[in-house]
Amino acid sequence: MHNPFEPLAFRAMVTPDYPAFYDGQSTLNYAQLHKTVVQVSEKLAGAGIGSGHRVYLLLPENLAFIATMALFHRAAVSCLGIQGAEIPEQPGFDFVISLQPESEIAGIRNIALSQEWFNEARNMPGLEPMQDYSSAEDICRIILTSGTTGKPKAVGLTPAMIEQRLYRNHLVWGSATGHDLNLMGHSSIGGFMGSLQTIQAGKVVLLPASAEAFAKAIRTFYVTSILSSSTALFRLVNSNALSAADLNGVREIRLAGSALSPGMIRRIKQVCPQARIFNVYGSTEVGAVGMVQVTRPELVWKTAIVQPGASAEVIDDQGSPVPDGTEGIVRIRSSGMVSGYMKGSPDNNEFRDGWFYPGDRGVFRDGALCLTGRESEVVNLGGVKINPVDIETVAEQMPTLTDVAACQVERADNSEKLALAYTAESTIPVSEIAEFLKARLDATLVPTEYFQLKEIPRNAMGKVKRQELSRNLSAVLRGSGS
Repeated sequence: MHNPFEPLAFRAMVTPDYPAFYDGQSTLNYAQLHKTVVQVSEKLAGAGIGSGHRVYLLLPENLAFIATMALFHRAAVSCLGIQGAEIPEQPGFDFVISLQPESEIAGIRNIALSQEWFNEARNMPGLEPMQDYSSAEDICRIILTSGTTGKPKAVGLTPAMIEQRLYRNHLVWGSATGHDLNLMGHSSIGGFMGSLQTIQAGKVVLLPASAEAFAKAIRTFYVTSILSSSTALFRLVNSNALSAADLNGVREIRLAGSALSPGMIRRIKQVCPQARIFNVYGSTEVGAVGMVQVTRPELVWKTAIVQPGASAEVIDDQGSPVPDGTEGIVRIRSSGMVSGYMKGSPDNNEFRDGWFYPGDRGVFRDGALCLTGRESEVVNLGGVKINPVDIETVAEQMPTLTDVAACQVERADNSEKLALAYTAESTIPVSEIAEFLKARLDATLVPTEYFQLKEIPRNAMGKVKRQELSRNLSAVLRGSGS
Protein backbone atom coordinates (compact mmCIF):
# COMPACT_ATOMS: atom_id res chain seq x y z
CA MET A 1 0.00 0.00 0.00
CA HIS A 2 1.52 3.31 -1.11
CA ASN A 3 -1.40 5.40 0.12
CA PRO A 4 -3.75 4.98 3.13
CA PHE A 5 -6.55 6.30 0.90
CA GLU A 6 -6.64 3.02 -1.05
CA PRO A 7 -8.93 1.09 1.37
CA LEU A 8 -11.57 3.83 1.09
CA ALA A 9 -11.46 3.67 -2.72
CA PHE A 10 -11.72 -0.13 -2.53
CA ARG A 11 -14.71 -0.07 -0.19
CA ALA A 12 -16.46 2.55 -2.34
CA MET A 13 -16.30 0.07 -5.24
CA VAL A 14 -17.11 -3.12 -3.30
CA THR A 15 -19.65 -1.93 -0.69
CA PRO A 16 -20.82 1.49 -1.95
CA ASP A 17 -24.14 1.43 -0.07
CA TYR A 18 -22.72 0.42 3.33
CA PRO A 19 -22.66 3.14 6.02
CA ALA A 20 -19.16 4.59 6.31
CA PHE A 21 -19.32 7.81 8.33
CA TYR A 22 -21.54 9.22 11.08
CA ASP A 23 -20.89 12.39 13.10
CA GLY A 24 -24.15 12.79 14.97
CA GLN A 25 -25.74 14.81 12.17
CA SER A 26 -24.82 13.29 8.82
CA THR A 27 -24.58 9.70 7.66
CA LEU A 28 -22.56 8.88 4.52
CA ASN A 29 -22.25 5.53 2.79
CA TYR A 30 -18.94 4.49 1.24
CA ALA A 31 -19.77 5.90 -2.20
CA GLN A 32 -20.82 9.23 -0.68
CA LEU A 33 -17.81 9.40 1.65
CA HIS A 34 -15.45 8.65 -1.23
CA LYS A 35 -16.96 11.36 -3.42
CA THR A 36 -17.00 13.91 -0.58
CA VAL A 37 -13.33 13.26 0.22
CA VAL A 38 -12.29 13.56 -3.44
CA GLN A 39 -14.28 16.80 -3.81
CA VAL A 40 -12.54 18.25 -0.75
CA SER A 41 -9.21 17.10 -2.21
CA GLU A 42 -9.94 18.93 -5.46
CA LYS A 43 -10.93 22.06 -3.54
CA LEU A 44 -7.68 21.88 -1.53
CA ALA A 45 -5.73 21.55 -4.80
CA GLY A 46 -7.25 24.85 -5.90
CA ALA A 47 -5.83 26.41 -2.72
CA GLY A 48 -2.35 25.21 -3.65
CA ILE A 49 -1.99 22.00 -1.63
CA GLY A 50 -0.12 19.29 -3.50
CA SER A 51 2.03 16.23 -3.06
CA GLY A 52 4.44 16.41 -0.13
CA HIS A 53 3.00 19.55 1.45
CA ARG A 54 2.77 19.42 5.23
CA VAL A 55 -0.62 20.51 6.53
CA TYR A 56 -1.53 21.26 10.14
CA LEU A 57 -5.21 20.69 10.98
CA LEU A 58 -7.06 22.71 13.61
CA LEU A 59 -10.44 21.08 13.15
CA PRO A 60 -13.05 19.10 15.11
CA GLU A 61 -12.86 15.33 14.81
CA ASN A 62 -15.41 14.89 12.01
CA LEU A 63 -13.89 17.52 9.72
CA ALA A 64 -10.36 16.42 10.62
CA PHE A 65 -11.13 12.89 9.41
CA ILE A 66 -12.50 14.16 6.07
CA ALA A 67 -9.54 16.51 5.62
CA THR A 68 -7.04 13.77 6.49
CA MET A 69 -8.46 11.40 3.88
CA ALA A 70 -8.50 14.23 1.32
CA LEU A 71 -4.83 15.00 2.04
CA PHE A 72 -3.98 11.32 1.58
CA HIS A 73 -5.76 11.55 -1.79
CA ARG A 74 -3.42 14.42 -2.68
CA ALA A 75 -0.33 12.54 -1.35
CA ALA A 76 0.13 15.34 1.18
CA VAL A 77 1.16 15.08 4.85
CA SER A 78 -1.35 15.75 7.62
CA CYS A 79 -1.03 16.48 11.33
CA LEU A 80 -3.98 17.09 13.64
CA GLY A 81 -3.25 19.61 16.36
CA ILE A 82 -4.96 20.03 19.69
CA GLN A 83 -7.37 22.94 20.03
CA GLY A 84 -5.80 25.73 22.07
CA ALA A 85 -2.22 24.45 21.67
CA GLU A 86 0.37 26.44 19.77
CA ILE A 87 1.45 25.25 16.34
CA PRO A 88 4.97 23.84 16.72
CA GLU A 89 7.67 25.51 14.62
CA GLN A 90 9.10 22.13 13.71
CA PRO A 91 8.83 19.91 11.72
CA GLY A 92 7.60 22.86 9.62
CA PHE A 93 4.17 23.18 8.03
CA ASP A 94 3.22 24.67 4.66
CA PHE A 95 -0.49 25.16 5.36
CA VAL A 96 -3.00 25.30 8.19
CA ILE A 97 -6.61 24.20 7.71
CA SER A 98 -8.92 25.60 10.36
CA LEU A 99 -12.29 27.19 11.05
CA GLN A 100 -10.59 30.50 11.79
CA PRO A 101 -11.06 33.29 9.22
CA GLU A 102 -7.57 34.78 9.49
CA SER A 103 -5.45 34.58 6.33
CA GLU A 104 -2.40 33.49 8.34
CA ILE A 105 -1.91 31.59 11.58
CA ALA A 106 1.56 31.87 13.13
CA GLY A 107 2.87 33.01 9.74
CA ILE A 108 1.51 29.95 7.91
CA ARG A 109 -1.08 30.26 5.17
CA ASN A 110 -4.49 29.35 6.55
CA ILE A 111 -7.28 27.72 4.57
CA ALA A 112 -10.46 28.68 6.41
CA LEU A 113 -13.25 26.15 6.14
CA SER A 114 -16.75 27.62 6.08
CA GLN A 115 -20.18 26.58 4.89
CA GLU A 116 -19.54 28.50 1.68
CA TRP A 117 -16.23 26.64 1.24
CA PHE A 118 -17.99 23.28 1.56
CA ASN A 119 -20.78 24.37 -0.80
CA GLU A 120 -18.11 25.14 -3.38
CA ALA A 121 -16.43 21.79 -2.73
CA ARG A 122 -19.71 19.98 -3.40
CA ASN A 123 -19.72 21.48 -6.90
CA MET A 124 -16.35 19.89 -7.69
CA PRO A 125 -16.46 16.93 -10.14
CA GLY A 126 -15.08 14.47 -7.58
CA LEU A 127 -13.42 12.46 -10.33
CA GLU A 128 -9.71 13.23 -9.90
CA PRO A 129 -7.63 10.05 -9.41
CA MET A 130 -5.65 9.45 -6.23
CA GLN A 131 -2.05 10.66 -6.26
CA ASP A 132 0.47 8.17 -4.96
CA TYR A 133 3.32 8.97 -2.62
CA SER A 134 6.60 8.55 -4.48
CA SER A 135 7.56 5.80 -2.07
CA ALA A 136 5.94 3.72 0.65
CA GLU A 137 8.68 5.15 2.87
CA ASP A 138 7.53 8.78 2.42
CA ILE A 139 5.99 10.40 5.48
CA CYS A 140 2.22 10.77 5.11
CA ARG A 141 1.10 11.46 8.69
CA ILE A 142 2.68 13.32 11.61
CA ILE A 143 1.60 12.52 15.16
CA LEU A 144 2.66 14.92 17.90
CA THR A 145 3.44 13.20 21.18
CA SER A 146 4.74 14.42 24.49
CA GLY A 147 3.62 11.73 26.91
CA THR A 148 3.68 13.38 30.32
CA THR A 149 6.72 15.58 29.64
CA GLY A 150 4.97 18.46 27.88
CA LYS A 151 7.72 18.67 25.24
CA PRO A 152 6.17 18.00 21.81
CA LYS A 153 7.95 15.47 19.62
CA ALA A 154 6.98 14.72 16.03
CA VAL A 155 6.56 11.11 14.87
CA GLY A 156 6.47 10.67 11.11
CA LEU A 157 4.49 7.69 9.83
CA THR A 158 4.87 6.26 6.34
CA PRO A 159 2.36 4.21 4.32
CA ALA A 160 4.54 1.14 4.90
CA MET A 161 4.52 1.66 8.68
CA ILE A 162 0.76 2.18 8.70
CA GLU A 163 0.22 -0.99 6.68
CA GLN A 164 2.43 -3.05 8.99
CA ARG A 165 0.65 -1.73 12.08
CA LEU A 166 -2.80 -2.34 10.60
CA TYR A 167 -1.81 -5.90 9.71
CA ARG A 168 -0.65 -6.58 13.27
CA ASN A 169 -3.85 -5.07 14.70
CA HIS A 170 -6.04 -7.20 12.45
CA LEU A 171 -4.14 -10.31 13.58
CA VAL A 172 -5.04 -9.56 17.18
CA TRP A 173 -8.50 -8.06 16.96
CA GLY A 174 -9.94 -9.61 13.82
CA SER A 175 -13.19 -8.23 12.39
CA ALA A 176 -16.09 -9.17 14.66
CA THR A 177 -19.71 -8.46 13.84
CA GLY A 178 -20.86 -4.99 14.82
CA HIS A 179 -19.27 -1.55 14.86
CA ASP A 180 -16.50 0.05 16.91
CA LEU A 181 -16.94 3.22 18.95
CA ASN A 182 -13.59 5.04 19.05
CA LEU A 183 -13.30 7.58 21.88
CA MET A 184 -9.63 8.33 21.21
CA GLY A 185 -9.12 11.57 19.26
CA HIS A 186 -7.47 11.52 15.84
CA SER A 187 -4.55 13.56 17.16
CA SER A 188 -3.56 10.37 19.02
CA ILE A 189 -2.15 7.25 17.41
CA GLY A 190 -5.04 5.18 18.76
CA GLY A 191 -7.74 7.37 17.27
CA PHE A 192 -5.98 7.72 13.93
CA MET A 193 -5.17 4.03 13.47
CA GLY A 194 -8.58 3.01 14.78
CA SER A 195 -10.40 4.89 12.03
CA LEU A 196 -8.11 3.49 9.32
CA GLN A 197 -8.74 -0.02 10.63
CA THR A 198 -12.48 0.67 10.58
CA ILE A 199 -12.30 1.70 6.90
CA GLN A 200 -10.26 -1.40 6.05
CA ALA A 201 -12.89 -3.58 7.72
CA GLY A 202 -15.72 -1.83 5.85
CA LYS A 203 -17.42 -0.55 8.99
CA VAL A 204 -18.73 2.89 9.94
CA VAL A 205 -16.45 5.57 11.41
CA LEU A 206 -18.39 7.00 14.36
CA LEU A 207 -17.34 10.53 15.32
CA PRO A 208 -20.16 12.16 17.31
CA ALA A 209 -19.07 15.19 19.31
CA SER A 210 -21.10 14.87 22.52
CA ALA A 211 -22.29 12.24 24.99
CA GLU A 212 -25.81 12.68 23.60
CA ALA A 213 -24.57 12.09 20.06
CA PHE A 214 -22.59 9.05 21.20
CA ALA A 215 -25.74 7.66 22.79
CA LYS A 216 -27.57 8.21 19.50
CA ALA A 217 -24.77 6.46 17.60
CA ILE A 218 -24.95 3.47 19.93
CA ARG A 219 -28.70 3.26 19.47
CA THR A 220 -28.54 3.74 15.68
CA PHE A 221 -25.66 1.39 14.91
CA TYR A 222 -24.84 -2.04 16.27
CA VAL A 223 -21.92 -1.02 18.49
CA THR A 224 -20.25 -4.08 19.99
CA SER A 225 -16.79 -2.75 20.89
CA ILE A 226 -15.34 0.43 22.36
CA LEU A 227 -11.76 1.73 22.10
CA SER A 228 -10.98 4.41 24.67
CA SER A 229 -8.71 5.79 27.31
CA SER A 230 -9.96 4.94 30.79
CA THR A 231 -10.65 8.64 31.47
CA ALA A 232 -12.78 9.18 28.36
CA LEU A 233 -14.80 6.02 28.97
CA PHE A 234 -15.35 6.94 32.61
CA ARG A 235 -16.82 10.28 31.50
CA LEU A 236 -19.06 8.57 28.96
CA VAL A 237 -20.46 5.87 31.22
CA ASN A 238 -21.13 8.44 33.94
CA SER A 239 -22.90 10.89 31.62
CA ASN A 240 -26.63 11.32 31.99
CA ALA A 241 -27.04 10.78 28.24
CA LEU A 242 -26.35 7.05 28.47
CA SER A 243 -28.33 4.31 30.15
CA ALA A 244 -27.31 0.74 30.92
CA ALA A 245 -29.59 -0.36 28.09
CA ASP A 246 -27.55 1.67 25.59
CA LEU A 247 -24.40 -0.26 26.48
CA ASN A 248 -26.03 -3.65 26.84
CA GLY A 249 -24.83 -4.78 23.40
CA VAL A 250 -21.17 -3.93 24.00
CA ARG A 251 -19.14 -7.13 24.07
CA GLU A 252 -15.55 -5.83 23.99
CA ILE A 253 -13.85 -2.82 25.57
CA ARG A 254 -10.24 -1.93 24.79
CA LEU A 255 -8.63 0.56 27.17
CA ALA A 256 -5.34 2.18 26.20
CA GLY A 257 -3.11 5.08 27.09
CA SER A 258 -3.05 4.95 30.87
CA ALA A 259 -3.08 2.57 33.81
CA LEU A 260 -6.37 1.07 34.90
CA SER A 261 -7.79 1.11 38.39
CA PRO A 262 -9.94 -1.51 40.14
CA GLY A 263 -12.63 1.15 40.62
CA MET A 264 -12.77 1.81 36.89
CA ILE A 265 -13.10 -1.90 36.10
CA ARG A 266 -15.88 -2.29 38.66
CA ARG A 267 -17.75 0.69 37.18
CA ILE A 268 -17.42 -0.62 33.62
CA LYS A 269 -18.66 -4.04 34.64
CA GLN A 270 -21.69 -2.41 36.23
CA VAL A 271 -22.80 -0.72 33.00
CA CYS A 272 -21.39 -3.28 30.52
CA PRO A 273 -21.81 -6.62 32.29
CA GLN A 274 -21.44 -8.64 29.07
CA ALA A 275 -18.24 -6.95 27.87
CA ARG A 276 -14.77 -8.44 27.92
CA ILE A 277 -12.32 -5.76 29.06
CA PHE A 278 -8.82 -5.55 27.59
CA ASN A 279 -5.87 -3.43 28.66
CA VAL A 280 -3.90 -2.38 25.56
CA TYR A 281 -0.25 -1.28 25.72
CA GLY A 282 1.75 0.49 23.06
CA SER A 283 3.17 3.85 22.02
CA THR A 284 3.00 6.33 19.18
CA GLU A 285 6.55 5.45 18.23
CA VAL A 286 6.12 1.66 18.17
CA GLY A 287 2.39 1.06 17.76
CA ALA A 288 0.55 -1.70 19.61
CA VAL A 289 2.80 -3.90 21.74
CA GLY A 290 0.27 -6.18 23.38
CA MET A 291 -2.86 -6.54 25.47
CA VAL A 292 -4.37 -8.64 28.22
CA GLN A 293 -7.91 -9.40 29.28
CA VAL A 294 -8.79 -7.99 32.70
CA THR A 295 -11.19 -10.58 34.07
CA ARG A 296 -11.34 -9.19 37.62
CA PRO A 297 -10.70 -5.72 39.11
CA GLU A 298 -7.82 -7.00 41.25
CA LEU A 299 -5.93 -8.10 38.10
CA VAL A 300 -5.34 -4.58 36.74
CA TRP A 301 -1.65 -4.96 37.58
CA LYS A 302 -1.27 -7.00 34.38
CA THR A 303 -0.48 -4.64 31.49
CA ALA A 304 -0.04 -6.80 28.39
CA ILE A 305 0.76 -10.12 26.80
CA VAL A 306 3.15 -9.18 23.99
CA GLN A 307 1.48 -9.70 20.61
CA PRO A 308 2.95 -11.19 17.39
CA GLY A 309 5.17 -8.76 15.52
CA ALA A 310 6.21 -6.92 18.69
CA SER A 311 8.82 -7.46 21.39
CA ALA A 312 9.30 -6.19 24.93
CA GLU A 313 12.15 -6.66 27.39
CA VAL A 314 12.87 -5.61 30.95
CA ILE A 315 16.54 -4.72 31.45
CA ASP A 316 18.85 -3.46 34.16
CA ASP A 317 20.83 -0.19 34.16
CA GLN A 318 23.59 -1.86 32.12
CA GLY A 319 21.17 -2.91 29.37
CA SER A 320 21.05 -6.64 30.19
CA PRO A 321 17.71 -8.49 30.39
CA VAL A 322 16.66 -9.34 33.95
CA PRO A 323 14.91 -12.55 35.12
CA ASP A 324 11.13 -12.71 35.33
CA GLY A 325 9.92 -11.19 38.58
CA THR A 326 12.70 -8.57 38.64
CA GLU A 327 11.78 -4.92 38.07
CA GLY A 328 13.74 -2.90 35.56
CA ILE A 329 13.63 -0.61 32.53
CA VAL A 330 11.16 -1.46 29.77
CA ARG A 331 12.16 -1.36 26.11
CA ILE A 332 9.94 -2.24 23.14
CA ARG A 333 10.07 -2.65 19.38
CA SER A 334 7.85 -3.84 16.53
CA SER A 335 7.38 -4.06 12.80
CA GLY A 336 6.12 -0.66 11.74
CA MET A 337 7.98 1.32 14.43
CA VAL A 338 9.82 4.55 13.69
CA SER A 339 13.59 4.76 14.12
CA GLY A 340 13.59 8.25 15.62
CA TYR A 341 11.74 11.52 15.95
CA MET A 342 11.49 13.99 13.08
CA LYS A 343 13.98 16.81 12.72
CA GLY A 344 13.33 19.65 15.11
CA SER A 345 12.04 17.49 17.96
CA PRO A 346 13.82 17.81 21.33
CA ASP A 347 17.08 15.89 21.62
CA ASN A 348 16.58 12.49 23.17
CA ASN A 349 18.04 9.03 23.41
CA GLU A 350 14.79 7.05 23.48
CA PHE A 351 15.89 5.09 20.39
CA ARG A 352 18.90 2.83 20.89
CA ASP A 353 20.08 -0.33 19.13
CA GLY A 354 16.75 -0.89 17.37
CA TRP A 355 14.71 -0.52 20.58
CA PHE A 356 12.46 2.27 21.82
CA TYR A 357 12.69 3.20 25.50
CA PRO A 358 9.28 4.63 26.51
CA GLY A 359 10.42 5.65 29.99
CA ASP A 360 8.42 2.92 31.72
CA ARG A 361 9.55 0.61 34.48
CA GLY A 362 8.11 -2.86 34.71
CA VAL A 363 8.43 -6.55 35.41
CA PHE A 364 7.40 -9.80 33.74
CA ARG A 365 5.07 -11.96 35.85
CA ASP A 366 3.18 -15.06 34.70
CA GLY A 367 4.05 -14.25 31.08
CA ALA A 368 2.60 -10.74 31.29
CA LEU A 369 4.41 -7.43 31.17
CA CYS A 370 3.40 -5.42 34.23
CA LEU A 371 4.24 -1.71 34.33
CA THR A 372 5.27 -0.38 37.73
CA GLY A 373 5.69 3.32 36.96
CA ARG A 374 7.62 5.93 35.01
CA GLU A 375 11.39 6.41 35.38
CA SER A 376 10.98 10.19 35.31
CA GLU A 377 8.28 10.22 37.98
CA VAL A 378 10.13 8.51 40.80
CA VAL A 379 10.05 10.85 43.80
CA ASN A 380 13.21 11.35 45.86
CA LEU A 381 12.43 12.49 49.39
CA GLY A 382 15.45 12.71 51.65
CA GLY A 383 17.27 10.06 49.66
CA VAL A 384 14.30 7.68 49.69
CA LYS A 385 13.06 6.85 46.18
CA ILE A 386 9.28 6.50 45.97
CA ASN A 387 7.21 5.35 43.02
CA PRO A 388 3.92 7.32 43.07
CA VAL A 389 2.17 4.42 41.35
CA ASP A 390 2.69 2.31 44.50
CA ILE A 391 0.62 4.86 46.42
CA GLU A 392 -2.03 5.17 43.72
CA THR A 393 -2.46 1.41 43.45
CA VAL A 394 -3.50 1.26 47.10
CA ALA A 395 -5.53 4.50 47.13
CA GLU A 396 -7.55 3.24 44.13
CA GLN A 397 -8.84 0.42 46.33
CA MET A 398 -10.77 2.90 48.49
CA PRO A 399 -14.33 2.63 47.11
CA THR A 400 -15.27 6.27 47.80
CA LEU A 401 -12.44 7.66 45.63
CA THR A 402 -13.15 7.90 41.89
CA ASP A 403 -9.67 8.97 40.72
CA VAL A 404 -6.28 9.46 42.38
CA ALA A 405 -2.78 10.74 41.63
CA ALA A 406 0.28 11.01 43.87
CA CYS A 407 3.12 13.49 43.43
CA GLN A 408 5.83 15.46 45.19
CA VAL A 409 4.98 18.99 46.40
CA GLU A 410 6.90 21.87 47.94
CA ARG A 411 5.50 23.69 50.97
CA ALA A 412 5.93 27.36 51.85
CA ASP A 413 8.94 26.52 54.05
CA ASN A 414 10.60 24.85 51.00
CA SER A 415 10.24 21.38 52.49
CA GLU A 416 9.25 18.63 50.06
CA LYS A 417 6.36 16.31 50.89
CA LEU A 418 4.26 13.54 49.38
CA ALA A 419 0.78 14.54 48.25
CA LEU A 420 -2.31 12.68 47.11
CA ALA A 421 -4.83 14.36 44.83
CA TYR A 422 -8.18 12.64 44.51
CA THR A 423 -11.71 13.03 43.20
CA ALA A 424 -14.86 11.76 44.87
CA GLU A 425 -18.61 12.11 44.45
CA SER A 426 -18.86 13.72 47.91
CA THR A 427 -16.56 15.31 50.47
CA ILE A 428 -14.32 12.71 52.13
CA PRO A 429 -12.61 13.43 55.46
CA VAL A 430 -8.85 13.45 54.94
CA SER A 431 -8.42 11.41 58.12
CA GLU A 432 -10.36 8.51 56.53
CA ILE A 433 -8.06 8.45 53.52
CA ALA A 434 -4.92 8.74 55.64
CA GLU A 435 -6.00 5.91 57.92
CA PHE A 436 -6.86 3.73 54.93
CA LEU A 437 -3.37 4.24 53.49
CA LYS A 438 -1.56 3.86 56.83
CA ALA A 439 -3.12 0.43 57.28
CA ARG A 440 -1.85 -0.75 53.88
CA LEU A 441 1.37 1.13 53.08
CA ASP A 442 4.83 1.47 54.54
CA ALA A 443 5.07 4.67 56.58
CA THR A 444 7.44 6.24 54.04
CA LEU A 445 4.75 5.97 51.35
CA VAL A 446 1.88 7.63 53.22
CA PRO A 447 1.26 11.17 51.91
CA THR A 448 1.12 14.08 54.33
CA GLU A 449 -0.78 16.43 52.00
CA TYR A 450 -4.25 15.75 50.56
CA PHE A 451 -6.22 17.62 47.91
CA GLN A 452 -9.74 16.90 46.71
CA LEU A 453 -10.05 18.14 43.11
CA LYS A 454 -12.85 18.32 40.58
CA GLU A 455 -10.61 16.52 38.09
CA ILE A 456 -7.11 15.02 37.97
CA PRO A 457 -5.11 16.64 35.12
CA ARG A 458 -4.49 14.03 32.44
CA ASN A 459 -3.35 14.16 28.83
CA ALA A 460 -5.40 12.99 25.84
CA MET A 461 -4.36 9.39 26.48
CA GLY A 462 -5.38 9.49 30.13
CA LYS A 463 -1.88 9.71 31.66
CA VAL A 464 -1.50 11.91 34.74
CA LYS A 465 0.19 15.22 34.02
CA ARG A 466 2.27 14.76 37.12
CA GLN A 467 4.59 17.75 36.68
CA GLU A 468 1.62 20.06 36.17
CA LEU A 469 -0.16 18.56 39.16
CA SER A 470 2.93 19.02 41.32
CA ARG A 471 3.32 22.68 40.28
CA ASN A 472 -0.35 23.48 40.90
CA LEU A 473 -0.52 21.82 44.30
CA SER A 474 2.78 23.38 45.38
CA ALA A 475 1.38 26.79 44.43
CA VAL A 476 -1.65 26.15 46.64
CA LEU A 477 0.59 25.20 49.57
CA ARG A 478 2.85 28.21 49.13
CA GLY A 479 -0.13 30.50 48.80
CA SER A 480 -1.77 29.15 51.94
CA GLY A 481 1.45 29.44 53.93
CA SER A 482 0.91 25.98 55.41
